[in-house]
Amino acid sequence: MRILLPALAALAVTIALPRGVRAETIVKERFGCHTQEVTDRLFKLVMAGDESGFGQLLKGSLATGECRSWKLGEEVRLETRTMTYGCLALTSGQDRCYWTPLSAIEKAN
Repeated sequence: MRILLPALAALAVTIALPRGVRAETIVKERFGCHTQEVTDRLFKLVMAGDESGFGQLLKGSLATGECRSWKLGEEVRLETRTMTYGCLALTSGQDRCYWTPLSAIEKAN
């Protein structure tokens, strides 16, 4: 019991600490948006075959700064992720991240 309590306390502290931010490189040109909802809406338009709606929403979102396009080779930090999206930000000090498909940073096997 004497060994178990300190081990559990150390584990609790480790779990409570924030994870380090991972540096990544853009390997596929993609777009990302500040809100995951806008990113989802854009991909739903693509899946529905609504190229016009997709183009209009993306163009407007890029113009307002809600979304951005990632370019090959850009260095980004992966701040958080879900199963399919990561919130990426430039490593050069940008403070807001953009929800982007993880395929933008995943290399093909």
